[in-house]
Amino acid sequence: MGGIFRSVGLMGLCMAALLPGVASADEDEGPLVLAPSSQWHLNYADDSCRMVRLFGEGDDKSAFVIERYEPGDSFFMLVGGKRLRAPRYVDTTFHFGPDGLEYDGPSQDGEFGDYSPALMVSGMHLFAPPDDDLEYQSYNEHFDPEKEAQDTDVFGQEFSAAQEAAISWLEIRRGRARPIRLELGSMGPPMTALRKCTDELLAHWGIDLEAHRGLTRAVVPKESPARWVLPRDYPLNLLSRGAQGLVQFRLSVGADGRPTQCHIQQSTRPEGFDKAVCDALMRRAHFEPALDAQGRPIASYWRNTVRFEMP
Repeated sequence: MGGIFRSVGLMGLCMAALLPGVASADEDEGPLVLAPSSQWHLNYADDSCRMVRLFGEGDDKSAFVIERYEPGDSFFMLVGGKRLRAPRYVDTTFHFGPDGLEYDGPSQDGEFGDYSPALMVSGMHLFAPPDDDLEYQSYNEHFDPEKEAQDTDVFGQEFSAAQEAAISWLEIRRGRARPIRLELGSMGPPMTALRKCTDELLAHWGIDLEAHRGLTRAVVPKESPARWVLPRDYPLNLLSRGAQGLVQFRLSVGADGRPTQCHIQQSTRPEGFDKAVCDALMRRAHFEPALDAQGRPIASYWRNTVRFEMP
């Protein structure tokens, strides 16, 4: 709920070697256009919904993944393939076309099997939200609970099916390398399927979907979540190995605002990071509960991301 990569805690800065260089693109050379090599595949998991489509062949083969962990318009995005290889700190731009979001904010490098390297972005949208709040956000000591309550999404659909259907490609530009364009096809059908899946997720979690459609307030932290997962929570055995991780989590929150259970929705592992996140959150997290259409507290949930990075 919020902008791009809204993290509970940042554990220092990332150190990494540069990847092999990529030849610069000719100024007049257009994007490398990759056609689909598979249909869309939808995976229903206990805590997430994932859409996957493959593109290109041979050295051009690429993967496009979007994943949602709750209802709404934002999603986690992964794009992988050899053609995305570039120096680690090169500027990267994602553009959903023809008239969708053009985003040049932070992304995380990773691996995705045969479709590596991979670029990952959390909190992505097909279009810029009305408040144009597409900046890297991290909770800090100046956290304002009242502003957070106003900014928190309340289970609506910001963008229409017609808008989503008009998006048909994604172009990725990395530094001076030749851009890559994935011919997605109309994003209407996959986004409709994804929305149906996330609605079913809430039912699976025991959440009253209809009551949540009329929320007057979603769950709101009582203080800055930056105080909940701290540098000292970095597991020492993983720190000594130089291990890093990304953990997507969901907290079940009762009508009294207390977290009742911690669920790991997605994680890059090792599992020690999962345990560290849940242990810290169950000890320190406190919330104002969600309110229904009549202003009554109801059971709900709060989800977010923690990144563990080496200094």
